[in-house]
Amino acid sequence: MGTRLRPEDARARLAERLVADAAALLPGAPAATAALLGWDAPTLAAFCEAPRLLVTMPHASPNVFFPRAAVAWYARHLQVRDAALFHVRLMLTHNNFGDLGWRPYAYWYLNDAGALARATLFTRNKKLKHVIVASRPPLGEPPVDAGELDREAYRHAQRAANLALSCMLMMAFHERRAGVARAARTLYLPLDWLVASVRAQRAAGTPPGARLAALMDAAPARRLGEGGELAPAADWRDAYVFDNPTNVALAGALGDVDVIGGAKMHAYWPDVAAAAARASLLVRFRQWPGLDASALPVKPSATLQRALLADGIEYSQGMALAEHGAYAVAHDPFAP
Repeated sequence: MGTRLRPEDARARLAERLVADAAALLPGAPAATAALLGWDAPTLAAFCEAPRLLVTMPHASPNVFFPRAAVAWYARHLQVRDAALFHVRLMLTHNNFGDLGWRPYAYWYLNDAGALARATLFTRNKKLKHVIVASRPPLGEPPVDAGELDREAYRHAQRAANLALSCMLMMAFHERRAGVARAARTLYLPLDWLVASVRAQRAAGTPPGARLAALMDAAPARRLGEGGELAPAADWRDAYVFDNPTNVALAGALGDVDVIGGAKMHAYWPDVAAAAARASLLVRFRQWPGLDASALPVKPSATLQRALLADGIEYSQGMALAEHGAYAVAHDPFAP
């Protein structure tokens, strides 16, 4: 299969781009905003030097509902047990407003009175539900009834260049405050940036680029259209993302990688492995053990539970932070 891609090179290129482009992606933002995403010197240095990476792949959304929210919590559990592990939250910025698992068209939160509330971020209809999150403007002003935690999260998220980056900042804010994201050991990275990095590596004509060509030439590419929807791309140079197995396989361009996923990912993992093999990428699947509501060590109050049931919404990590504070520091549901 030949010499593997050099992860230190791929990571260094990404780190350099983050530093170079942070001002354009987070216009006018203070250093603390970039640090939420891990776009700071200590975190980027640790990312470049880490011997092994854990990768989770959340959709860009201000909501991370349980049990899905516990996937990153599981990554933290593994990091506590093994200090060499570095966690990359590889954000899928190409999800659209028809995404009912993450519901990026609205944000559910607890208002300043502690009651469940909803802020509509994008009014969907049949024509617009396929518009991707990254094509929309960033978050605006916080809801008038937002509590101080949400107001602080919005202050960071408003600094982003688009809604996907706003969602990343909301997610990172909640996970940092909850203790889910470990300091200097967690990086939030847009998938489209990883795709752009491997495109550049291929275009450079190096031997690693030639191996990436074997993967990219066989993969359906998708470009971002003028209307904000994904469309087929005839040429890899126009790829915003590729098909799902290829997107996951490309995480291996970062080095020795374990991708954490559930039963759905397990079902299509043979396609990921086949894609990775075309470019000699080292990507392993690690299935998270699952966590149902009865095993969740932080639960909604009885009043909130009734409201969630009435609205058909799950408990979220933002709600858990509002009710329980740094819950991931106090509890580890994956401990033996």
